[in-house]
Amino acid sequence: MRPIKCLLLLSSLILHPSSFVLGDGGTIRLSAKQGNYQIAVLTSPTPLRAGPVDISVLVQNANTHELVRDGQVTFKATPRDHASRAVSQVATTEAATNKLFRAAEFELREPGWWDVEVSIDGPLGNEHAQFEMEAAPPLPKWLALWPWFSWPALAIALFGLRQLLVHSRHRPRFAADGFWKSHSSLDY
Repeated sequence: MRPIKCLLLLSSLILHPSSFVLGDGGTIRLSAKQGNYQIAVLTSPTPLRAGPVDISVLVQNANTHELVRDGQVTFKATPRDHASRAVSQVATTEAATNKLFRAAEFELREPGWWDVEVSIDGPLGNEHAQFEMEAAPPLPKWLALWPWFSWPALAIALFGLRQLLVHSRHRPRFAADGFWKSHSSLDY
């Protein structure tokens, strides 16, 4: 029974890696004091790839470290050498899983380096911060969807392992008196 539990635990980690999940976490891209604000920006997924990307920001008062809930935060992502392809989104708490953050989802259309500007228009003034991020090429479609196609193989493997364990317990053995006995048979 123990190998089956280990296999189930391992399969749950394989089929549900955290990098598939978008939302309020990931890689810290910027943590800085900008004027009266302390900001932290995170991107997900990790590793960052062209396609859907979640950018989350935590905005605090730099002096008191209290959460700044008022105002507007905007992200502008621009691919290097292609300023005309910039995309912009307002970060909202509705888009964030963790309501301490504000988040926006982007569709990075191409791999490569992206320059991101964070604009804060809030009660402590207007500030801007910048960071850069590199997006790898997107995964091939079949690789991005492999968990959906592989779970039947896992179920079949688990059934096969169970059958192997059950049959190994009931395999007959040759007794000293010349008769076949089963491990599970009772001697009277």
